[in-house]
Amino acid sequence: MITVHDSLPTSTLLEVKVGEVITDGKGQSGTVISIEISETDEFLMFLFQLEGGHIIVKKLKQVC
Repeated sequence: MITVHDSLPTSTLLEVKVGEVITDGKGQSGTVISIEISETDEFLMFLFQLEGGHIIVKKLKQVC
């Protein structure tokens, strides 16, 4: 089981695959049935759709 949260590296979030079991560490967990990634100027948003709910992780973009 993988714990996903806002401070997890983006590369690790990109490695999560459909069929894996994830948790947000706050009580929401389940098997990933789909993953949607959207991007704005400020952040990346990962929407992990689970069998019984969803987990959203927002990552602020690094400005170099």
